[in-house]
Amino acid sequence: MKSPLKFFRKSLFLKVFALSAVVSIALIYILGSTLYNRISAGIIREKVNSSVTEGTSLITYAEYRFAFSALDPKVKISEVTKEIVQSTKIKSEEAGRDIALININGVKKNGIDIETTSNFLQVSSIPQDLRKKVRNSSEVVTARGTLSYVNGVESDGIFVGKKIAIPKSGDYEIYIAYDFRSQQQTIDLIGSAVLATGIILVLLLMITILLVLRSVIRPVQEAAKIAENFSSGDLDQRMRVKGEDELARLGTAFNDMATTLATQIKRLENLSRVQQRFVADVSHELRTPLTTIRMASDVIHGARDSFDPTIARSAELLISQIERFELLLADLLEISRFDAEAASLAIERVDLRGLINRCIEDLSYVAQEWHTEIELDLPEDDLIIDGDSRRIVRILRNLVTNAIDHCESKPISVTVRANESAVSISVRDFGIGIAPQQLNRVFDRFWRADPSRSRVRGGTGLGLSIAKEDAALHRGEIRVWSELGRGANFVLTLPRRFGETIHTPPIPEIPTTFEPITKQNR
Repeated sequence: MKSPLKFFRKSLFLKVFALSAVVSIALIYILGSTLYNRISAGIIREKVNSSVTEGTSLITYAEYRFAFSALDPKVKISEVTKEIVQSTKIKSEEAGRDIALININGVKKNGIDIETTSNFLQVSSIPQDLRKKVRNSSEVVTARGTLSYVNGVESDGIFVGKKIAIPKSGDYEIYIAYDFRSQQQTIDLIGSAVLATGIILVLLLMITILLVLRSVIRPVQEAAKIAENFSSGDLDQRMRVKGEDELARLGTAFNDMATTLATQIKRLENLSRVQQRFVADVSHELRTPLTTIRMASDVIHGARDSFDPTIARSAELLISQIERFELLLADLLEISRFDAEAASLAIERVDLRGLINRCIEDLSYVAQEWHTEIELDLPEDDLIIDGDSRRIVRILRNLVTNAIDHCESKPISVTVRANESAVSISVRDFGIGIAPQQLNRVFDRFWRADPSRSRVRGGTGLGLSIAKEDAALHRGEIRVWSELGRGANFVLTLPRRFGETIHTPPIPEIPTTFEPITKQNR
C-alpha cells in the first residue's frame, strides 16, 4: 500500500491543488484579518473619542451642578451627589456608562460617602495609575481598563477622570466609566461575518481550482497513462481530442507522435524478426555444408604428413578456421535464441565446486600454451545453487578464456566467495586492461578494446555477450572493473535459489590487490 507522502509526490494534481489551497487560505486569512482589525480598531477608537467628549461634558456639568447647589441653602449636597451619581440608572445602563465619586482624603462629609458608584461598579476596577494622575492634575485624564461589578461581570472600557471640589465637602475624584460591551458585540458580529465570508470564499476558490485543474490535469494524466501503455507494448491507444485550444493541440500532437512511434516500432520489430530469422536460417543452413567441409578437411588433415610442407600447413590452417567457423555458428544460433527470447534454463541443483574445478582443469592446458598460470581460491564449504550447469560452465569458460587472451602471460586469479543469498566468482587478470570510458562496451557483440590487436586464439567476439545473457537468465549479473596497465576484474554473481534477490554480492567488482600473484608471494 502506497504511503500518503509517496502518493502526494507522484500526483501533480494533489501538488497543485494543495499549493493553490494553501496560498488561497493564506491570502484570505491575511485580507480578512486586516479588514477585521481595521474595523475593530475604528469602532473602539470612535467609542473612545465619543466617551472622552461625553465624559468631559458630564464632569463639567457635575462641577456646575455642585457650584450652583452651594448658592441655595435649601439644597443638600448629599442629595445632589446622589442625583449625579445615580442619575437615571436605567439610562446609564443603556448608555453603557457608570459614575464613581471618591473622597481624596477618605473622609465622609455632609452625608457624602467616601466612595459612591452607580450600578455597583467596584472602585478597585479603576486603574491606580489613572487615580494618581487625577490627584496630581486639574485636567481631565483618561485611561483604558476593565470595568468590574459586584455581581462578577467584567467588561473592557475606558475611564474619564478629574479632581473636583465640592463646596463644604472637600476634594473628590470623579470618574465616568464607559464599557465596550455594545461595541464588542458589533465587533463579534463583524468577525463572524468575516469568518463566514472567508470560509465561503475558500470553498468557492477550491471548487474553481478543482474544476480548472481537472480540465488541465486530465489530458496530462491521460497522456501519461497512454505513454505507460506504449512502454508495455500497447501501441493502439490515443488521446481524446476536444475543441481547438492548447490542450486540444497538445492531444493532436501527442496522437501524431504516437502514430509515428507505433509505425517505427512495428517496422523495427518486423526488421528485427527478419534479422533473427535470417541469422537462424543461415546458421542452420550452413551446418550441412559445413559438416561436409569438416569431414573433407579431417581427411586432408589426416594425410598432411604426405603433403608438401606448404600444403600441410594449409591443411592445418583449414582445420583451425573450420573449428572457428563452427564456434561462430554455434554462438550465432545462441544469440538468435536470446534475441527471440526463446532461450530457456534447465534448472537443477548444481555443485559449483565441481564445475569450477573441471573448468579450470580443462583450461589450464590452454593457459600453459600461453605461459600463464591460473590461481584458484575456492572455499571449502559446499557451493550448491539452482542453475543450468551447461550455461554456467559456458560463462566460466568465456571469462577465463578472455582473461587468458589478454593477460600477457601474467598469472590469472580466480576467486570464489559466497553468502546467504548469492555466490560470486571473480576472474582477475593483470594484462593490458581496458580504459574506463570503454567499459560500457565490453559486452557488445564483436567489440574489441584494441581493434589493432588480433585475437590470438581466434575467438568469435560473442563470448562475453553470451556470458552476460546467460547470467541474466539465472537472475544474476556480471560486473567488471578495469584500468589500463592494471588488467581487468570480471565478477559473476548468481543467486543461491533461482528467482531470489541478490542483496549484497559476496565479491565487489573493484579488486583488493593490483599486483599479480607469483610463486614467491603466495
